Amino acid sequence: MRTSLSFAGAFALALFALPASAGATPSDGLDDDLLDRQLQQLYDAADHSVTAEVRLGDDVWSEAMGARKIDGSGGRVDEDDRVRIASLTKSMVSAVLLRLQSEGEVDLDATIGDYLPGLLPYEDEPTIRQIMQHTGGLRDYFSYLYPSLAESDMGDFYANYRNDYEPEELIAMSTADPLLFEPGTGYAYSNTGYMALGLLIEHVTGEELREVLDERVFGPADLDDTYLPKDGTWGIRGANPVPYMTTGEADEPYFDSTRLSHDQMWAAGGVISTMEDVNDFYDALLDGTLLDGAELAQMTDFVGGGDQGLAYGLGLVGLQPGCPDDPEEVFVGHTGGGLGHMTYSFHSLDGDRQATFTWNVDDRHTMADPAELNWALASLLTAGLCGTDAGAMPTGAEALAQALTAVPGSEAPLVLN
Repeated sequence: MRTSLSFAGAFALALFALPASAGATPSDGLDDDLLDRQLQQLYDAADHSVTAEVRLGDDVWSEAMGARKIDGSGGRVDEDDRVRIASLTKSMVSAVLLRLQSEGEVDLDATIGDYLPGLLPYEDEPTIRQIMQHTGGLRDYFSYLYPSLAESDMGDFYANYRNDYEPEELIAMSTADPLLFEPGTGYAYSNTGYMALGLLIEHVTGEELREVLDERVFGPADLDDTYLPKDGTWGIRGANPVPYMTTGEADEPYFDSTRLSHDQMWAAGGVISTMEDVNDFYDALLDGTLLDGAELAQMTDFVGGGDQGLAYGLGLVGLQPGCPDDPEEVFVGHTGGGLGHMTYSFHSLDGDRQATFTWNVDDRHTMADPAELNWALASLLTAGLCGTDAGAMPTGAEALAQALTAVPGSEAPLVLN
């Protein structure tokens, strides 16, 4: 059975372990031929559509491969197609909270109960900051909404994916049980916490979350093709690669998840965007448009490390790819599993190098070869962030293990929901 973080959140994306062969000297500009080859490798490994945009200063490479539908219909995917960017939404929600703290509206070291008593029914309640960095001990509501997915059984998804929920309902699903650990003593990725943070933002601003994001993130960053959908809706405005989940069923191996209720993602992962807009967002996050230096420093104060190499800040993942020209450099961003659309997005702290790509199949039943797919993912990130070629995937048992851990995880690419 493949391991997936889209729901359980038991293990966040660890610091990236690049293939040992990624030792070539990077070029001064973007290597379009290298990026083309690595995108083709990812497309071939997974046999689904892929869109990507990489930037190095003012130099931009963007490309899209594949059809919008798995059967080849619907036209070819385009670089401007929209996708569910899922947990990249957390970076946006966190940026809003940091600004609200600077404005004196929120204290990140207080609890949500100080603003919304009883929302989290715990005597020892985590702080807002701990919730933002997933150290509060909160469980994940997806494990309660879709428990059968942990056993690669789609039954609960078929039954529930179109259901609309209030955020309070999803929070209540997972908070009926005790915290996983005492706040501040561990790490557990939790979408539940970000649902609570969305309600907090609405409470202190008096506006709907989508309006707050429009005013404080999408507008200032000039994200013209980005939006948080209205409550009780489904679907994606405009052209998009159809999102699929693999089912494990021979007669119907792919399930179109377009009709997934947007309520199930909301503040934890509901934003819809394009690769260009995603890069624009993180550029605005890092260049002072959205946050000042002190706020960004808090956001990039990462927790974790050790054997897993885990690094998570306030709505940001820290990634240390070990690029040849600066092995200690940390890139920031997030991954997102949108129950069909899967996105990686990472950026140098100076905003000079950016890499964002997405594909449209949540492969929960290993339709693709896990080692080959992980190697292709690692290679594309290596090319985008470091400008180097990871080379061909090695062969043999030892090489297989290396390929499987090129993107942290045991059997398949791990993407945070």
